[in-house]
Amino acid sequence: MTTTERTAGFAPRDRADAIDGFACPATRLLLAGDGLTTTSLEAWARAPLRIGTLECRVRGGRDAPVAPAAAVLGDRDRFLVRGSTLADPAGTVWSANDVVARLDLDERITACLRGTAALGPALHRAGVRGRRSLLAVGRTPWPLAPAPVAAAYRVCLLRHGTEPLAVVREIFNPALIDPRPLTGGAR
Repeated sequence: MTTTERTAGFAPRDRADAIDGFACPATRLLLAGDGLTTTSLEAWARAPLRIGTLECRVRGGRDAPVAPAAAVLGDRDRFLVRGSTLADPAGTVWSANDVVARLDLDERITACLRGTAALGPALHRAGVRGRRSLLAVGRTPWPLAPAPVAAAYRVCLLRHGTEPLAVVREIFNPALIDPRPLTGGAR
């Protein structure tokens, strides 16, 4: 797979159609979820997950690795970018994640973004009650494969109250989370 498939625009029906296009019911449930990704993946893995790799840095707005970030978070010159993986105790990576966040955030949120824990649980422990809005879902190349292989992904907007905090892209390991499309038109 050489190109990223995306849902058309931000319309809820388009996202629902894209989710319905996955063959595996468990994949559809994961993609449609409005949060608790780490908890969902831990249930799937039947093991706790931890951050496998982590990189945080400040990048220019035009260099944000998640396409809708600047449009959704506002036209800013710089963003905090966090790249991470979630891995099980055996070291198997379940997801590769990119977070693009505003720099003018509450100290608690910035500490979570720069911390070494999974973001959702860290925000929850810090008392930040974020909610997610699904922006896009589809298939994209799995970034950890030596050759292109399709993986399921989703992009969410994370908010605290009405404030947009970050855009989160989660790409799921295709060896563990089935990215195959539904074939034959039956749903």
